[in-house]
Amino acid sequence: MLVLGALALAAVLVLLALYVRRAVLQRDGGFDMCVRADSHDGWAGGWAFGIGRYRRDTLEWFRTFSFTTWPKRTFRRTELAVERRREPDAEETYELPAGHVVLICTTRDGTVEVSMTDAAATAFLAWLEAAPPGGQFVG
Repeated sequence: MLVLGALALAAVLVLLALYVRRAVLQRDGGFDMCVRADSHDGWAGGWAFGIGRYRRDTLEWFRTFSFTTWPKRTFRRTELAVERRREPDAEETYELPAGHVVLICTTRDGTVEVSMTDAAATAFLAWLEAAPPGGQFVG
């Protein structure tokens, strides 16, 4: 009985830690953002859920279910361009949160797809276009 109580307490502490981490990231201007990329960085396949956060000229992306305090991916504004925008296909509507749109982006390392709400996508495009002179514009 003591072991089950300890396991339940550990599970509650893990969930609490994830909740607090998410709250801190959201408080610092974070927004829900899913990412799907090629396998060159070790995590290919479906959509990965996370939180995006703007920091000056970078967009940091943190996995939702992780305890790390550093971003899993960092996108530099000068190396990022949006190719096109689309609605999730039939299969993706089951994988992505409701109301998300998909943006196909090109980076220095290749193509990456990001998914976010329509309002977050508008803010993302405004952030890209607000680059200082000499930066890359949305294509």
